[in-house]
Amino acid sequence: MQQLFSRCLVFMMLLGLLFPGLASAQQQLLRPALPSALAASSLLLDISAAGERLVSVGERGHIVFQDPQQDWQQAEAPVIAHLTGVDFANDQLGFAVGHEGIILRTRDQGSHWELVHHELTAAPVRAEAKLPELELALEQAQEADDLVDIEYLEEQLDLLYFALEAEEVSPLLDILMFSPSQGLAVGGYNLALMTEDAGESWTLVSDRIPNWEGRHLNAITQDPQGRLYIAGEGGVVFLSEDQGESWEDISVDYDGSLFGVIATEEQLFAFGLRGHLFISDSAGASWEEVPTPTEQTLNAGLILGERLLLVGQNGLYLYGEPHQLQALQLPQRQSLVSVIAQDQQIIAVGRAGVHRLMIPQDADSL
Repeated sequence: MQQLFSRCLVFMMLLGLLFPGLASAQQQLLRPALPSALAASSLLLDISAAGERLVSVGERGHIVFQDPQQDWQQAEAPVIAHLTGVDFANDQLGFAVGHEGIILRTRDQGSHWELVHHELTAAPVRAEAKLPELELALEQAQEADDLVDIEYLEEQLDLLYFALEAEEVSPLLDILMFSPSQGLAVGGYNLALMTEDAGESWTLVSDRIPNWEGRHLNAITQDPQGRLYIAGEGGVVFLSEDQGESWEDISVDYDGSLFGVIATEEQLFAFGLRGHLFISDSAGASWEEVPTPTEQTLNAGLILGERLLLVGQNGLYLYGEPHQLQALQLPQRQSLVSVIAQDQQIIAVGRAGVHRLMIPQDADSL
């Protein structure tokens, strides 16, 4: 059970997409999250900064925030869905994503949230609008006896017919805002949605990503040069140098899932199942596997000066130079899913909520 709270199992078990008969329960998610005095101690799955405020999201629609020198408070949220990712475009404007392709928006630093996208209802609308175009294209391909186009169009039509009748959809697992107007949310089975109007509308852009097997997209990040990276199932890593308009496959030669990518100006780090860590000095053109002192799944990470910090299962976190990482652990061994540095502190979230991480005294300045 060491990997119970890895992004992969969070996707499969906590979100419940692999269990039949949950459609009726999923339809009930559009209800306000229940107030709870223990929200900041519940399972939290991501954390982000909104100016000096920290905002974290997690199970049952829990959203909590903390201002400097204040206690954690629970925000008002319009859903009880598991929320898996959160990111802020500036001090006030932020977005959270989760189960059923739900996207929430806040305009007041995370105190209040509104539902701006629900993939369970959006997918059938897109499918119905696309059907006439594909049906006409199929008729034309049949008249021309173009077997290649016929096979492709029949597959695409099958997907549309399925979307029209589907009672469940893939979850969104992460979101990154490039600017106050533009951002990308990614998730299970190659689900990718982009906004260019500050969340007023979301466009399906999955076909831009060369993810032909439809692998899960677990995390998205941006490097100091503005390049975008997506990490996912089966060692996939994708690179965009044009703000998500097109993507290049720079995957690692590794069959396991990757749960994060972090970057400096010179290096790229990808990490995931069973403590696997890969480094690229060439923006993903080639990768080197680096031994780590653990087989625990690594879920998230930070660059701290010249040092690397990675957090994972069983309360494990690794700190140090990439080739000389030291293994540390929370006393209660609560699994960690996300981490952030703020005001000379390192805050991680995961099982049992919020945790402050202690690192060796010789740490570089945060």
